[in-house]
Amino acid sequence: MYFIFISFGLLTSYIGFLLFESRRGTRFLVPHRVRLDRTIERSAFIFAHVDFASFAHEEAKRFTHRLTHDVAHLSLTSVRILERLLTRLVRHLRAKSISERTPQESARSFVRTLSEFKGQIKATRPDVSEIP
Repeated sequence: MYFIFISFGLLTSYIGFLLFESRRGTRFLVPHRVRLDRTIERSAFIFAHVDFASFAHEEAKRFTHRLTHDVAHLSLTSVRILERLLTRLVRHLRAKSISERTPQESARSFVRTLSEFKGQIKATRPDVSEIP
């Protein structure tokens, strides 16, 4: 109900303003009115000639591509951070396990047996300089 009164009041004011300008013979606020007219003409042209459905579709595709790129980049960055943490942890654990290891007796006996075998082979074979 109020919209009808407001619309009627605006229409009456506009008609009164036009009558006042025609009696005086001059227009008020000419540069502003010309700029407003140009803006309205440009907006009407855009609304008449632009396909907003395809524009919205292209913008949605662009937004989706950007979003997937950002998600992929974020996941790659998080995987790299996790990789660095795990690499440091493995390095720390390996260094700790190597320093805690003590030489085992079985390994020493194996090395001793290998050295003795090597010595026996050397004793049974002549040096290369002794061969004619």
